[in-house]
Amino acid sequence: MGSTLTTTKISTRSIALAALFTAASLILSFIQIPIFPAAPWLMYDPSGIVCLIAALAFGPRMGAAVAIISWIPRVFLDPFGAPMGMLSTCAFVIPAAIVYVRDRARAGSLTGMVLGAILSIAVICLANLYVTPLYAGVTISDVALMIAPILFPFNALKMVINIIAGQALLSPCMNVLRGAGASPASAASIASDTNAAAAEHPMANAGATGATPTATSADSDAGDAVRA
Repeated sequence: MGSTLTTTKISTRSIALAALFTAASLILSFIQIPIFPAAPWLMYDPSGIVCLIAALAFGPRMGAAVAIISWIPRVFLDPFGAPMGMLSTCAFVIPAAIVYVRDRARAGSLTGMVLGAILSIAVICLANLYVTPLYAGVTISDVALMIAPILFPFNALKMVINIIAGQALLSPCMNVLRGAGASPASAASIASDTNAAAAEHPMANAGATGATPTATSADSDAGDAVRA
């Protein structure tokens, strides 16, 4: 019974955190900062940092969900730019989270971010070849000529900012999440404590047998958190 309540608490907390990350990402997506003087029409927004932290803390699916859902309202304002934003952010945070799942050290987080940044830059430059001509009145050849002097350096600079911010914020954010009992470590700890309690009380074998799957489902309800 206690395990079931714990599972429900973790699930509810995960949903609440997903909503919180999504709201933060949505708000930050409206902050437009010119960072590349050669192309002042290209704007940087810090929403990708929130998606990155969500992905590293709770797994690639959470990061992708936060990125996609937070960009959906922008589709009505920028029907071409918003899908590009979703694509760029997902290409960045998903590889970063996958690598961090396997290596939760600082080196693992940095490696994942760098790999995600490389993929994101490649994907967005390629996507621009086909999307930009749809609304800008230019040809694919024109866009191709913009990759080296404009698109690549702008997106590389954007990724550098995201990586630096991600590295600076990852540890404090994970500490806050752990303190709130909402981090991957917390979910794993709950499962471990439940299994340990079952082992210490063999007379309650029937109850322990029921509690162990529930504790395992607590890990599952945390999404990708436990695997991270």
